[in-house]
Amino acid sequence: MLPLSIGDYAARFSLELVLVGLTIAGIWANVLVTHHASTSNPDQSVIFSFLKSHPGLNRKLLSAADTTTIFSKSDQRLTLSSQSLGVVLAAQPVDTNPHATTASTMQDDVIVKTNPSDTQGVPRNGFTTYQVQPGDTLIDIASSFGVSPQTVMLENKITDDRQLKAGQDLTILPTTGISHTVGESDSLESLLAKYKISADDFLDANNIESFDDLAIGTDIVIPLQNVTLPALVKPAARFVKDESNKIALKQASVPADFLGAALDFIWPTPVRTITQGFSKRHTGLDISDSKKEPVYAACTGFVEISGYQANGYGNNIVINCGSGFKTRYGHLSELYVSAGDYVTKGQLIGKQGRTGRVRGATGIHLHFEVIKNGVRVNPLSYVKP
Repeated sequence: MLPLSIGDYAARFSLELVLVGLTIAGIWANVLVTHHASTSNPDQSVIFSFLKSHPGLNRKLLSAADTTTIFSKSDQRLTLSSQSLGVVLAAQPVDTNPHATTASTMQDDVIVKTNPSDTQGVPRNGFTTYQVQPGDTLIDIASSFGVSPQTVMLENKITDDRQLKAGQDLTILPTTGISHTVGESDSLESLLAKYKISADDFLDANNIESFDDLAIGTDIVIPLQNVTLPALVKPAARFVKDESNKIALKQASVPADFLGAALDFIWPTPVRTITQGFSKRHTGLDISDSKKEPVYAACTGFVEISGYQANGYGNNIVINCGSGFKTRYGHLSELYVSAGDYVTKGQLIGKQGRTGRVRGATGIHLHFEVIKNGVRVNPLSYVKP
């Protein structure tokens, strides 16, 4: 059999010939690119070296490379130089907030951004003054400086976010703890014993080598694991005596034939809030919602007293209910019955007020008493709110 012709071989092995051709072309291209890279700036990548020597291949890519800028969030800007195509650090601060910067480094042409949770940034020494910005909270400010919120609160005498005002200056300690002014009797040993801290922690917090470096009157930092805020003590309301609405005092003796109705008491006002209960020192119930609510007779009986009394009750009413019982209604602002009147249970007799001796400047309430055979007893034994 005669050998196949060249045409027959080409028809039979066309695919193999195409693959061989592509392989040879690839080898040639690789040699050519390597040659261009070796004669160009060694800092350039192989691809960009090849593109630089053949600008017609991809003008858009080269144009983009000349102006590429990489941003590292808020603390620094990294720019790709079109002259050398190497990474150049251009120190251009973007955020001037003293506690918003985070560390970034370059390692083998890679930007390494430090995790904020792993660092507190550049160590601070001494006291820092921070100006409150709109929207700031105590937690945000404290966390940005790496101290506890209690540290900020105690140092600046702040109890909550509502006391923060934009533009307000806060003193920030370099670490969680409290400040202390060095006194004549202070020594390193006394401070360490008092606050239960180590000498190294104390010296590091104040950036000093020896306690002897501190002069009397110097403000120093006492580093602590936790800062405890003092308990808020509300000042006790002072008694206020209101004599501006005195109603003339009237008294009447109970008629000899007065027997009184069957004992049956009701709650004396629509308000159900008891602001002070019965005790040895407080012989009745204080009932209030700070409004001048109506007051009703808790029992049917005879009005013995109406008007202002200087014994602290102010404008008050005393009703004799019979069977040895009486009820008193103190600090009233208005009286609708007078001594000598007969009243029925549930009848409107006055309005709550703050006359006489009450706590606070606006202590509007009803002081209600039940008196049994001359002894003041707990009203809750006879009425329920």
